[in-house]
Amino acid sequence: MPTRASLALLWPYAAWEAHGAATGEWRTLTFYDVVPAHCRGRVSNMDVANVAGDMFFSTKDKYLAVACPSCLANKSCHGAATFDCTNPESTGQLVVRQLSVEVLAFGDAYSLCDVWPHHGECEYSCFAPPGHKGPGVGRERVCAGGSWRACGMAPDPSPVVPFRHAWDYWNWNIASRFGNSGGGEWYSLTAADEGLHWRNASVVKAIDQACQARAFDGLVVSRGAACFEACPQPANRSSECWVDCFFETLLGPGAATTLKPPGAQTGAMDVGHLADAWLSGLRHDDPAKGGCPPLSALLPVP
Repeated sequence: MPTRASLALLWPYAAWEAHGAATGEWRTLTFYDVVPAHCRGRVSNMDVANVAGDMFFSTKDKYLAVACPSCLANKSCHGAATFDCTNPESTGQLVVRQLSVEVLAFGDAYSLCDVWPHHGECEYSCFAPPGHKGPGVGRERVCAGGSWRACGMAPDPSPVVPFRHAWDYWNWNIASRFGNSGGGEWYSLTAADEGLHWRNASVVKAIDQACQARAFDGLVVSRGAACFEACPQPANRSSECWVDCFFETLLGPGAATTLKPPGAQTGAMDVGHLADAWLSGLRHDDPAKGGCPPLSALLPVP
């Protein structure tokens, strides 16, 4: 069974929003993110998430090895499912961080904070899409379904067959599982809001992303052992067979061809169990216990 602690981390702020935020109370909250290893010493102008929100972000990256080669070749990785093919927070040497941040209030002014192509290395800046207004730390719920305007991170797959791919369904179903069902949220810690709506951010623990993924991936592989063992290369995480097994196991049968909204997720793995595995590397330092040793905020990753 998932622990009470892991379930509380999936939906951690509802009680505070109903009471503390209305009275102007600063509250110390826990967030998570995935960043390039050499950028792990900074927090301002970055997007962060709760557990389910960051599970969505890191889980969808599992299919990039299959989805990206064709669109990278013709420079067309612009769809919701393939946007991260060129995202420095999805490829290369990555670090997963647990952050402690004091927050005064949340608002709907969520901003896209990233290292844009015309900026320098680790030079993050934020862009607020039209309609995202209001005071407070920007927040966006992880969602699946509808049009680009209704849900830009996981819109419905194209009705045109040549433009509809397995990864469009995987992206949609991951967002549905960790967002619509799991309560995943993203937050933007813009520099302009520092001191006004958030303050005193610190890195509680930073760990190598490859280490952090072992417990999560291991749980999925153990659950779907028969499928993975039938692959020509059972340990090749870049193969179509391995990726397909991963999402068939995590999301349930038909995950590559069928949309699975809440109430239609039969066979999907329990979000609380997955959260326990995802958090294991941050909770423990000892690899024998599923943990990961902490990295210095400044030194290179070994």
